[in-house]
Amino acid sequence: MVDFNQLLEEDFGAPQLRQGTVVSGKIVQIDESGIFVDIGTKREGVLPLDQVSPQELPRLQVGDTIRVKVLRKADGVYSLSKKAVDYDEAWNNLQKKFKDQEELDIVLCGSAKNGYLARAFGIIEGFVHRSNFDEEPETGGTYKALILDFDRRNHKLVFTRRQILREHQAQRLQEEFDRFQPGMVVDGVVESITPYGAFVSISDNITGLLHISEMAWHQVKKPSEVVKKNDKIMVKVLEVDPEQRKVSLSLKATQPDPLLTLLPEEELTGVVETLTDFGIFVRLPSGITGLAHASELSHRHFEHPSELFKRGQKVKVKVLKVDVEQRRVSLSVKACEQDPWVAVHEKYQVGQPVEGTIVRLLNNGMIVRIDEFFDGFVPIGEIAIEHIEHPKKKHRAGEGITTRIINIDTQRRRIRLSRKALLMEDAGEKPVVAAAEPVDVTPTAGRVTLGELVDTTVIKLDEEEE
Repeated sequence: MVDFNQLLEEDFGAPQLRQGTVVSGKIVQIDESGIFVDIGTKREGVLPLDQVSPQELPRLQVGDTIRVKVLRKADGVYSLSKKAVDYDEAWNNLQKKFKDQEELDIVLCGSAKNGYLARAFGIIEGFVHRSNFDEEPETGGTYKALILDFDRRNHKLVFTRRQILREHQAQRLQEEFDRFQPGMVVDGVVESITPYGAFVSISDNITGLLHISEMAWHQVKKPSEVVKKNDKIMVKVLEVDPEQRKVSLSLKATQPDPLLTLLPEEELTGVVETLTDFGIFVRLPSGITGLAHASELSHRHFEHPSELFKRGQKVKVKVLKVDVEQRRVSLSVKACEQDPWVAVHEKYQVGQPVEGTIVRLLNNGMIVRIDEFFDGFVPIGEIAIEHIEHPKKKHRAGEGITTRIINIDTQRRRIRLSRKALLMEDAGEKPVVAAAEPVDVTPTAGRVTLGELVDTTVIKLDEEEE
């Protein structure tokens, strides 16, 4: 016979667990009715299957130690919950994550207005806005996140991934920058055009600057002359600055340098682009612009290049010098013309009287222009029969005058004249005429006329007169 008094004493002698108490117990039996857990009381507690998360239930085995919460006691049997313990632990972990701003894993479990529902620690649901994803996320997918808003009392939980996205983007951007090194040639697409160049996309996240000076070997006035928006082009990486997030590109560096194709003494036909006091700039067929200095424009006398040329005019030039380092090309127009000194003796001979105009008065003589190509020099001793201190005592610039040729020096490209010889003839005296030099019709390098040379020869002429 059962002794009920003894059972009652044993029951009262067993530990009494209050509702909400969390205890550790050992699983002693698992069946369809639930999980029986030894929690140190007279009778095992019962853990209903629905009080265990679906993810954890298949992993539980007899003998496992688990922590459970007492829900209630009925008829001497404690009803337990594993979910309640997990729920509390999850909130505690979330609170710590929120305080320390640590990342955690969230699993998307459904859609919501303007975003998605997400579960943390497999049990606590929160909200994440759709702007936290680069692309449409996958339901059931696991994503890293931070806690933006935490309210345990009202069970409010909001996740954010924006900082993580920024960090990921920065990391991806750094990885992309690491891919590009100066000297690489890459494909790009023109994104936009500005007055100073164009921005070219060379990867998903990197856009480089193609400066106007790097668009072509020739001078570019407008970037739109070379590239258009959405053009696919090949560019060379000049410089990479990951800290400033800048990449410098060059289009012309992917093309042959036209300067290397120019050869000295080569004759080409170009177009006059600009006229200046010191010469003209000529665009060559290759697109390169070269300078024809005023001294290389013509054998003729002129005051300004505009007397000989106009913008847009085609002109034949000879390449004199190519300076690749300084990006300069020196040209000559007159080198393509016939040198008038070649036929000087066909037009002028020693002893021949010539008419001209005084263009300059010097201390030791004066310069007389005798035609469009030639100037002659009248030494001060050949200006008058009598001695004079300075040419201005007898003549003025712009005055017409007749002189006689007393010397033609083709080697030094000089013509010497005498006014005194004609004056002596008029006075009945016989002038002394210098013997003519042997004719030399070989053109020589240098400036064309004595008038152009006079600044560098005045000292020598002074010495000769002395």
